[in-house]
Amino acid sequence: MQVTVFLLGHDCHSIIAGPAHADAVIAGLQKYLDDGFELFLSAHYGPEDRSDVQTKISYIEGLKDIVARCSSAEEFSDAVKERYPGYSGENYLRMTAGMFFPQ
Repeated sequence: MQVTVFLLGHDCHSIIAGPAHADAVIAGLQKYLDDGFELFLSAHYGPEDRSDVQTKISYIEGLKDIVARCSSAEEFSDAVKERYPGYSGENYLRMTAGMFFPQ
């Protein structure tokens, strides 16, 4: 069984529009796993499997952990880059930082 998702990317930053959105994305991805989907086709990434989706869930949970310890977008971005070195999509990270820490 396969599903098409907009943004996934197991090693790419995601656009997360704050804590409620993080929880909603995690819940949606977990539902796909619970429903037995095996193949995930992303609009902006290559095909991925269940382990990639679990990696993305862990990443978003990591973002929630990091944001709880930060007081600025810059501090958040630096901490995320340190925890997830080599991830692509730094522009997505900047957008996420701006949504968690609006000016």
